[in-house]
Amino acid sequence: MKYSYTIFLSTLLGGGVFAANSKLNQYATISDCQNDVNIISHSSPVIDTCHTVDSRTGALFLVTGGGAAGAIFQGSTLNDCSTDSFGTLAEGSCIAAPGGIESIAFFVPV
Repeated sequence: MKYSYTIFLSTLLGGGVFAANSKLNQYATISDCQNDVNIISHSSPVIDTCHTVDSRTGALFLVTGGGAAGAIFQGSTLNDCSTDSFGTLAEGSCIAAPGGIESIAFFVPV
């Protein structure tokens, strides 16, 4: 009986039920994003990091993972995340990359 619990638990953990990672995916178009093809860049950001947006990026897919509760993605027109140009970016679905976006900060607001 203990083996079935071990298999069940490892299946849950391996499937990401308890350990979902944050995602910051960049695509050329909304269609590419919706079909998860032709990805330009994929990262699993950690809290308090800044990510450069590729100049070819036209769409984003952003998700805050379970280990980063309360964290947000915020876009900037500067490549060092030093300004809040676009506010909090929407998560959980494909969004058009705001015009002029150069970087995305991932952090927990204070």
